Amino acid sequence: MSDQQQKTERYHPDLHSTWVSSTLAAMSLPQKVGQLLHPFLMPFLGVDQALASLHDIEVGGAFFFPERKEILQQLSDKLQARLTVPAIVASDLENGAGRMVNGAVVFPDNMAVAATGDAHHAYVMGEAAAKEGLDVGVHWSFGPVVDINANIHNPITNTRSFGDKPSTIKAFATQMIHGMQQNGLVACAKHFPGDGFDDRDQHLCTTINPLSFDDWQASSGQLFQDMIDAGVWSIMIGHIALPCVDPGETGRLADAPSAVMSKKITTDLLRKKMGFDGVIISDAIGMGGSCTQYPESEIVVRSIESGCDMVLFCQPKPAFQAIINAVETGRLSEARIDESVRRLLALKETLGIHQNVQRPAVSADDQQRFAQTASQVAEQALTEVVNTHAADAFPLTTGMKVLCMHLRGDPQYHVDGIDDQLRARGIDVVRWSESDEFHMPDWHDLSGYDAIIIATVYGPTWATGRIRLAGNYSRALVEAMKSHHSRLVMASFGSPYHVYEYPKVPCYVNCYSPDEHSQTAFVKYLFGELKPTGRSPVDLNYERMFAGTAFGWMV
Repeated sequence: MSDQQQKTERYHPDLHSTWVSSTLAAMSLPQKVGQLLHPFLMPFLGVDQALASLHDIEVGGAFFFPERKEILQQLSDKLQARLTVPAIVASDLENGAGRMVNGAVVFPDNMAVAATGDAHHAYVMGEAAAKEGLDVGVHWSFGPVVDINANIHNPITNTRSFGDKPSTIKAFATQMIHGMQQNGLVACAKHFPGDGFDDRDQHLCTTINPLSFDDWQASSGQLFQDMIDAGVWSIMIGHIALPCVDPGETGRLADAPSAVMSKKITTDLLRKKMGFDGVIISDAIGMGGSCTQYPESEIVVRSIESGCDMVLFCQPKPAFQAIINAVETGRLSEARIDESVRRLLALKETLGIHQNVQRPAVSADDQQRFAQTASQVAEQALTEVVNTHAADAFPLTTGMKVLCMHLRGDPQYHVDGIDDQLRARGIDVVRWSESDEFHMPDWHDLSGYDAIIIATVYGPTWATGRIRLAGNYSRALVEAMKSHHSRLVMASFGSPYHVYEYPKVPCYVNCYSPDEHSQTAFVKYLFGELKPTGRSPVDLNYERMFAGTAFGWMV
């Protein structure tokens, strides 16, 4: 039976197993409160300094930021050695482990995976996340993203989403969950109750899912129900308002509470109505989507009141004290704390981490298979949206002089490897980037170049809000377009929507992701070695893009 055909059932943890009950009974209140905390650790500061941030609190979990495999393994070992009850370690393994574990395989973004049309790729990406994550002591992946990219200007979903069609998202996210959980890694569907409709970022403010309850049930709600039915072990609650369920005290849209603070959304809807029995974790608790309304310590308490089992990225000491104070004053009952601790212990028992099992090492054969799949995804995803060039415009040939224009929303995310690959193939590359703005002597006569390549990297990044091509450098971009060069191609390694702002670009391709595999696939395309077969997972119909939303749903 293939992984796509395997029967799955909802996750119903044994909350009253012998180990869960005996462990809970032996815990003091401070130990139980510690179980609700999931702070981050920064291993690049040094393992001992990273652990010092926990003080003497016995946390229930910890998030690892990126580092080398050996450092992460040391951090994992030292973390577990200081705890009575093992911590569940998490990281953002949305695209395999490679963006968090230096040296592991990096897969293209989710939207690229969906563009291949082959959901088995999502299974392998989940499997890779599990095997390469567990190798360094990571038990929990904060993925898959199951948000619908309904608003083309949303700066936080975009290529992290599998697209704008719930049926596509369901198919790929379900397979990713199976790939993770069948290989011992906790999957986490996020961000409940569904991001992707706003044009703002919950890192900065409370974003809004504006749908009526019927429309929500038919879209975001149904997707999360599908993930529950597929057996997902955890769900992340976002700093996202759902006014159709909880409009807040004033009824003003701007005052609708985030789901992190809403018992109506977290407990009444997700836990009771939808029947989710797994672990509920907040998104990073310090995000502006909640903390611009109340101080962080207050949000910590409100998140537990709402029904969250664990508080992500909390500052350990103040978060710990806030919950202790809430219990001592009667605001939170110890029974409420026990309820979440039971779920967390049951998840740890599901994983077997309470038995101190040795970390499974990832095999060289598996790593090679994962790398091959990542390369296949990049090649099969490449989508030619527009090409009005003459048949003989491409491929490039050795000896050509090419202008490579690089436009980046965040210089940390780039495709500089394209220039290197072109030079290795005998191309004379002239580089220009957005930092140069308009500083080139020959903008008004580009005939000296045999080809012009415009490579854009505008994908979802933390709190930048920059998903569109907008800035002074646009003048240079327009000059390139005005040249009507016979060999001009724009390639997006992020947002798939740039054709909205440049609808007359003669050749436009979506690569969806700036990883090295996607860069190599694009270079193969330029040299005629790769025929584009990807199909866009988002609607690029101009009229719908003009409306700003994929489905016409408006606030």
